[in-house]
Amino acid sequence: MRKLLPAIFIFALLFLLIAGINNGYSQITNPDSLEKVLLKSTEPEQMLILKKLSEYYIDNTPEKAIKTANKLLVLAEKHDSLDVIDYCYQILGQSFYFQDNNKKSLEYFEKFLENQIKNNNEKGLARAYNNLGIVYRSTENYGKAIEYYEKSLDLNKKLDDKRGLSSSYNNLGVLHEHLNLFAQARDYYKKSLDLEIELGDMDGISTSYLNLGGINLKLKKFNEAIAFCEKSMEIAQANGFKITLELTYDILYKIYKETNAYEKSLYYLELYNQLNNKRINEESSVRVAELELKYNSDKHQQEISLLNRQKKLRSVLMYVLFGAILIFIIQIIFMIRENKKRRRNNQLLRIQNQEILQHKEEIETQRDEIEAQRDEIQRQIEIAEYHKDQVVKQNKDMTDSIEYAKNIQIALFPDKFTLQKVLNKGFCLFKPKDIVSGDFYWVAQIGNKSIIVAADCTGHGVPGAFMSIIGINFLNEIVFDEHIITPNEILNRLRKKIVKTLVSSNKIDEAKDAIDISLIVIDRENMKLEYAGAYNHLYFIRDHMLEIIRADKMPVGISAKAMDPFTNHEIDIRIGDQFYMFTDGFVDQFGGPQKKKFRIGNLRELLLDVHEKPIDEQKQIIFETFINWRGTQQQVDDILLIGIRI
Repeated sequence: MRKLLPAIFIFALLFLLIAGINNGYSQITNPDSLEKVLLKSTEPEQMLILKKLSEYYIDNTPEKAIKTANKLLVLAEKHDSLDVIDYCYQILGQSFYFQDNNKKSLEYFEKFLENQIKNNNEKGLARAYNNLGIVYRSTENYGKAIEYYEKSLDLNKKLDDKRGLSSSYNNLGVLHEHLNLFAQARDYYKKSLDLEIELGDMDGISTSYLNLGGINLKLKKFNEAIAFCEKSMEIAQANGFKITLELTYDILYKIYKETNAYEKSLYYLELYNQLNNKRINEESSVRVAELELKYNSDKHQQEISLLNRQKKLRSVLMYVLFGAILIFIIQIIFMIRENKKRRRNNQLLRIQNQEILQHKEEIETQRDEIEAQRDEIQRQIEIAEYHKDQVVKQNKDMTDSIEYAKNIQIALFPDKFTLQKVLNKGFCLFKPKDIVSGDFYWVAQIGNKSIIVAADCTGHGVPGAFMSIIGINFLNEIVFDEHIITPNEILNRLRKKIVKTLVSSNKIDEAKDAIDISLIVIDRENMKLEYAGAYNHLYFIRDHMLEIIRADKMPVGISAKAMDPFTNHEIDIRIGDQFYMFTDGFVDQFGGPQKKKFRIGNLRELLLDVHEKPIDEQKQIIFETFINWRGTQQQVDDILLIGIRI
């Protein structure tokens, strides 16, 4: 369906906007026939044929579309045909997208974008931004996708292109729905519907109603969802929009299942299965017809090939007969020469036996030398083993020192009793990569206010551990000695102390020494929460909706923004709210079937899945998910994730 599958919809629009093919090639019943005509055509005619073939192949075999578009691109560049070059870039971008080759797809869509910028073609620019948004959404680069969708939206507004505006609003709706931002997705779908009604596009109107039905189902607004689906169903039935109707039946089945109206749910499930099976059978019939046409063509070609092979076989038999006679004569000559050669070889063999005896004496001499070398090698091995023992001892001494450093670091961390008292209904998942950790957590209870910190120092192991010790000591000074308990003021003060320390140690040019941190203060009496962060965001879940409270894009340390104050966020909280603070070790872990990073999107889905479960069960599921994802891969960084339930 066009709007539930926006990439297919947008690429289909591309072809509607491109100039048509010469009427002489307007219908393709057999692409092989055009391939044969292509060989006998002039270059301008070849361009028309290749253009039509690429349109046919893009709907059937994208790999052939790529080959055809590349041939067309060579001719277009030769004749300096800018419109055809742009067309080729779009065909190649679309074909690689359908093959899930997003890297190549982006390459050609960006070439198309460059041409539109060069020619100041605003309509082409709107289309180019929309295409790039689709591919970036497919790669889960949602920031880029939204950026390009909004650029396309601004241009379509400027051009008053209602068709383009409807598509942009719809694509933004699909993206926000994918990110579980259902309310925003619903608003975009409504804007798209208004434009489709204004355009009078019944297919678009029916599809918009369907999208609104689906998003209201996810928002648990069942009455609105049913009303929108019934409007979509009425238009689809009247106009024969089979795929839209099929998907509408599916959503109605899910709505009535959610509301326990099982009789209606079963009714729409049966209607959905009827349309679905009918569509699959029709697609199978078309495929069978294509295979029969190819089979008949191949069979005719095989009969011609068989006659040609029989004719060639008679000629080959004659050559074989003459060849056999020639080979017999050559063998007689060869046997005579071999007899002479054998007598000569016997003479050479006697000479070689004498040389072998001489070599034997030389080998015995070399053997004595090798035995002497072997004794020397054994002595070197003994020396190497001695040095190995020394290295092992040094490593053990170093490991013992780091273990002692671990004890010092753990002593600075809050004890379990204090941690659990401050977290109240919460948990702390902490798994260092090495013996000591660059990640640390810190808590404090000042009156009725609970202060909780999750931090990630530069690096891991010993360097990170040193920074963590500095951070913990400074936090103790700021909160307990200086009595500062406002999150952003704590971070401002902590940054000054760290920068001063680095300046004193002549590290002012080393911007890599810093801390990424998230810090919250919970006032459970007044039901308030304050937050400030340096790169580390705060995740907040309420009513099954996940919201990101964004951190400032600067570290607690030396940076270009070292004079900018940190932002203080204040949130009204209520019972049941769930907050998560974490460092980047979890999402950066390699693993899974593809040995890729876990990624932030998977962590968001995991938190939404477990947030209603008991706190201890949440921690266990999250930890098991990490272990299963990592598998046999090494842990790449320290892991710290804190969950708090109000």
